[in-house]
Amino acid sequence: MIAGYVRGSLKVCVLIGVTFVAGCASTAPKAEYSKDLTSQYRIDADDRPQVNVSANSGVEITDLEKQRIAQLITSDLETQRLHNAANNDPKDCLVEVTITRYQKGNAFARAISAGLGQIHIDANVKVLANANNEKLADFNLAKTFAWGGIYGAATSMQDIEKTFANGVAVSLTGQEDTKQGAAQKTH
Repeated sequence: MIAGYVRGSLKVCVLIGVTFVAGCASTAPKAEYSKDLTSQYRIDADDRPQVNVSANSGVEITDLEKQRIAQLITSDLETQRLHNAANNDPKDCLVEVTITRYQKGNAFARAISAGLGQIHIDANVKVLANANNEKLADFNLAKTFAWGGIYGAATSMQDIEKTFANGVAVSLTGQEDTKQGAAQKTH
């Protein structure tokens, strides 16, 4: 009877642990704004953003990796901007993402211990109006993944790129504010 209780408790603990750990790689990073997007400059359903990804000198990232990140951001931005009603004032804007840190880490080191072999993607994001080159937004975004064990070894740079891209998209559309507001209303 005690053995059954222990096995049941262990299963519940493992389930809770897996659920908790799964949140890290999929948790979008929060933007640190130097110039906030005002509500009139949040990218909405009728806007036409173009995404360009570049990297600072010294950052080891291939053109293919930059293209993949640009495609992920574009895809997430297409989805997220539809949550904002069109304001009948379509804007063409350029989203300039400059990668300042791109480290793939080491899956074997992550498997050995949490904190080893970390994955990092950091960037500066600027939004410029195509019409007059006015800076509409400027923020930094950083995503770090440092979990260990099987979860750490199984998480790839591409997994973290998806989460990073989502962080850019929700920041540009103001969806992080919506999520925070909804979370505050439920508490």
